[in-house]
Amino acid sequence: MAFDPNQQEKTPILKRLRAALARFQVSRSVLTSLGVLLAIGLWVGSGVFNGDANTVEPAQAIKTRSADETPFSVIAREISARDTTSIVRLQGRTEADRIVTLASETSGTIVNLPIPKGRRVQKGQLICEIDAGARAAMLAEAKAKRDAARINYEASQRLFEKGHISKSQRATSKANFDATAAAVKMHQVELSRTRIKAPFDGILDQLPLKAGAFIAPGQPCGTLIDKDPLLIVAHVAESQITKIRNGAPASAILATGENVTGFVRYVAESPSLATRTFQIEVEVENKDFLLRDGVSADLNIESARVRASQIPRSALTLDDTGRLGVRVLEGEVVAFREVAILSDQSEYSTVTGLGETEVVIISGGDFTRAGQRVDAEIQTEASVKAAGAM
Repeated sequence: MAFDPNQQEKTPILKRLRAALARFQVSRSVLTSLGVLLAIGLWVGSGVFNGDANTVEPAQAIKTRSADETPFSVIAREISARDTTSIVRLQGRTEADRIVTLASETSGTIVNLPIPKGRRVQKGQLICEIDAGARAAMLAEAKAKRDAARINYEASQRLFEKGHISKSQRATSKANFDATAAAVKMHQVELSRTRIKAPFDGILDQLPLKAGAFIAPGQPCGTLIDKDPLLIVAHVAESQITKIRNGAPASAILATGENVTGFVRYVAESPSLATRTFQIEVEVENKDFLLRDGVSADLNIESARVRASQIPRSALTLDDTGRLGVRVLEGEVVAFREVAILSDQSEYSTVTGLGETEVVIISGGDFTRAGQRVDAEIQTEASVKAAGAM
């Protein structure tokens, strides 16, 4: 093969070109990274030297509404104060006026229980009869001795008047007669104790023994309850006791659903040492005995008469310090009035603390504050009554 000098010369040049290209491929990623860093540096630098043009301003706070801006719209109502009876509200329970345990005063076997428990009884009606045993015979013997002693005493009286016996002999016969008469009374009482009777009208609530059982002195034969009148007993705090007086009208809602009325018949003079509360009693009529003993009751007692205002319950609100009150209008400006609740109904509350006539915000007041001007639609008492009649 013939030698070609030109071919030999080209081979080293190609090798050098290939080596340079390989080095360039290896460093190209490095150069790209350097270019990116240089661009970021130039961008940051431009923000430093041209801050007035490109600096991002901080977010502005939401502008608060001032009192001079467009007034907020509310609905208000003219409300006038009127004489109202203050009510003291208490929790109580019903109690029978009298609960008596009918205990035996003698011993013996029970032979008759004529009335079942739970029945109404009349005063003097037999509740429990005990076997009389020899008591009747002993009474008969005592009566015989008494009659004999009476004859002796009458004879001695005639003899004394005639002067046949002394004064002491007459006194002795009189003493014998008195002793036998006393013995008769004693045996009569003992015999009567075998028949236990109702001391008043009521309900026979319990009969702990059965016929044929032995009963001893002091052992109960039955329990009699007098529920007419029925009492509602409650306890009043020291701060409220001056608001309650004897004879004050009262009403109550019992846990069994009845609504009753009555009056305060007793107010304790001194409090309980344990609770520092005063006991009171409200008397309620219960002639048919339908009201039960021991039932919980929500008690309302009328106290002094005060000037108060009836407002919609929706008007009640709290101020920034947590005081209960309502927002009212003084001209076109909102003001806050602190109030105290006397009573609550389903839609209205009776409160004290407002003036004789106030314009009370009843809708939209929660979005206002004291001192703020508002645009109010004012309702009068006449317009409210007319709307209610329609």
